[in-house]
This record gives sequence, C-alpha cells and structure tokens, in this order.
Amino acid sequence: MMRNGPGHGRCVLLIGVILLTVAVSRVASAAGINWDRQGAFEVCLESRLNDWVNAKASLVINNDPAASDLDDMDVALWAVTALEGCEAQAGHGNQTSEHRFSRHMAHWREHIHNVAQTVQRRVGAD
Repeated sequence: MMRNGPGHGRCVLLIGVILLTVAVSRVASAAGINWDRQGAFEVCLESRLNDWVNAKASLVINNDPAASDLDDMDVALWAVTALEGCEAQAGHGNQTSEHRFSRHMAHWREHIHNVAQTVQRRVGAD
C-alpha cells in the first residue's frame, strides 16, 4: 500500500475539487429569489445569479485576492448586464422580477459569504 505515490496527491486534490463543486452547486440554489411567477426570464436570472455567486464564493474559499476587489459598482454593472442578457434571451422582461432581482442583489455580500461559509463547513466536515 503506497499512500505517498505520485498519483496520491492528485487523487486527493481531485476529490477535494469534486466535493467543493458539489457543495457549491447545492448551496447556491438555496439562496434563490422568491418570484411571483417563474418563467424563462426568471429562470435565466436565477441561473446567472447562481453561477455568479458560486464563482465569487470560490474566490473567497480559495483566499484569492480578487475576492476583495469586488465592490457595489461592479455588482451593479453585472446585475444590469444579467438583466439585459436575460431579457434578450427570454424575449421579454418583467418589471416585478427585475425589482426583486435588484433587491436580492443589494445583499450580494451576504449571499457570497453564506455560500462560502456553508461550503467550508461541509468540506471541513468531510
């Protein structure tokens, strides 16, 4: 039984990455928005939000200095781009959904922190 073989470290790293990916994907969907109705526009926004929060939480988890570069203006610009992209993709927007999305994004730091904290707790428990 060779535990210190050249492939052992890569295997451990791969398992860690898989666990992190699974944990992040499960957590991000828990921070969803309460839509009045969920059509193509809202599904698009939710998907983009989950991808964005996961990416930013990964920066925090990995202690990447880029995590501290994010500010309210960056988030506002990203949110506008997400809204425009989803409106184009769905073929329409929804003023009520846009308002809920904007209110949700006002708490972006909390969403990122919650996902990062939950992932760290889950990965640490494994």
